Amino acid sequence: MKRILPFIYYFFTIISFGQTTVNYNESFAVIANPERGLQKYTITDENYNSTQNYSNIDSAEITNWRTGNEKITVILRCFLLNDFFFSPISDNYLTNIQKDFDIIREAGLKCIIRFSYSDKISTDIQQPTKELILIHLKQIASLLETNKDIIVTHQAGFIGTYGEWYYTNSTEFGSEGDISSTQWENRKEVLEAMLSTTPITIPIQVRYPLIKKKLCQNTSLTPLTAYHDTPLARIGFFNDGFLNDYGDQGTYEVSSQFENPFNTADYIYLSNETKYTPMSGETNGLNPPRTNGDNALIELDATNWSFLSRDYYEPIITNWADSGYLATMTKKLGYRFVLQNSTFNINNTTLSVKINLKNIGFARPFKKRIVYLVLRNNSTYLTYSFALDTDIRNWENLIHINQNFSLEDLPSGQYSSYLYLPDSESNIQNTSAYSIQMANTNCWNDDTGFNDLNQIVTKNFFDDGDNTMTNKLKLYPNPIASELNIDLEVAESTQITICTISEKRILEFTVKNHKNKLLLDKLNPGIYNVTVTNTAINKTFKIVKL
Repeated sequence: MKRILPFIYYFFTIISFGQTTVNYNESFAVIANPERGLQKYTITDENYNSTQNYSNIDSAEITNWRTGNEKITVILRCFLLNDFFFSPISDNYLTNIQKDFDIIREAGLKCIIRFSYSDKISTDIQQPTKELILIHLKQIASLLETNKDIIVTHQAGFIGTYGEWYYTNSTEFGSEGDISSTQWENRKEVLEAMLSTTPITIPIQVRYPLIKKKLCQNTSLTPLTAYHDTPLARIGFFNDGFLNDYGDQGTYEVSSQFENPFNTADYIYLSNETKYTPMSGETNGLNPPRTNGDNALIELDATNWSFLSRDYYEPIITNWADSGYLATMTKKLGYRFVLQNSTFNINNTTLSVKINLKNIGFARPFKKRIVYLVLRNNSTYLTYSFALDTDIRNWENLIHINQNFSLEDLPSGQYSSYLYLPDSESNIQNTSAYSIQMANTNCWNDDTGFNDLNQIVTKNFFDDGDNTMTNKLKLYPNPIASELNIDLEVAESTQITICTISEKRILEFTVKNHKNKLLLDKLNPGIYNVTVTNTAINKTFKIVKL
């Protein structure tokens, strides 16, 4: 049974024809938000092809990653295809890929995927022929489509050791930076096949800028060309030599071993592209002062990192953890949204909403989500959703949302309000693990995936559908702090009775004036029924005492 949070605590609220501003408190906790954060490494083992219904992903282990102190929500799943240098991928292997995805989804995580044929540098060929790679891509196409809900990115593997497009020992693809124009065309054909067989909602990541430059004619993304279905808009990067020498182990073109690539042409290009596309990777060797924690924070921010390996290179990770930098990285990788304040204003049936928040993470979200204002009736618990006119992929620094909503079709009643950022894929849209949590205290509902705005919206609270009542009687404010105003159409003797919602009588008044003020400062906080009776009126209304 879902837990319903009480709405009487810690809220500020608005009333009909009224306005209320709520200020929010920032949380400094690590948050298990989707599509960002530290990532864990997993790779298929030798039993993967030979054993039916097999996976070396442990469900309990990855669940603990998500619920543990570091709140890891993404794993890098590497599929080692070393049994298929000369043949199609077996049905058994393909079935076990699906088993992996099922386990990951059940645990509430997502995955970055990469396919490669070798996980060690040697003089052997490191991948099959281009023709067979293209066959393998066609084989996995349906799996990618079926599981696009939990695949965050598809890294451009298939070529070279670890699928990093470097050590290939291949005349067809070139190797170690010595690549002819024909060999680049062969690589381009594989990348284009990846783009074709991977659902358009899944970005592709390449190992270094030159790969994207070759495919996209050295064109840079702009706000006008981002977030389309073109190769330019879909291709991001993974840097598996982060902060190491030789330009992050070949990520950036440099002229010497220890040249700092910061602000080189490649570095600037990648920094621009990752404003709109995913950036991830790992460290792989000590290279002070660049691998020092203070510099790492600067470069993670400069190149818009969303994911960073928790597993490698361990001496660097340990140094960052011991010096306190890893804790900051854990919070700031990708996006981190902090609500600042909201202002709600009702005028007749129009609700005006202003929400101010900030993104203090290293990056913006790179996948589209619809953002909703949700109103939940506090009596029936039915919810009503209103799409906000905003794109979270543009949420950078300070974000200001200002929008009006018609409540014409909303049933009369009192509503709690929430900010809701669910996943865009329908089959996991209602799973709270895949919704985005604001970095605020007293905000998150883990059962629903809603962020409580602590605003109360009241529509036609006093008329109960009787439009003539508005002219005969006004009770305000609601909720009340100390005084309840009662305005009557005519001055006549009127009985006011206040009861608890369990009908226990608390107070009785008789008023004879056109306008009346009742001092209720002694009344305990809670919800009460107020019955108003005279020759023209006999109605009961609810009020909230703060």
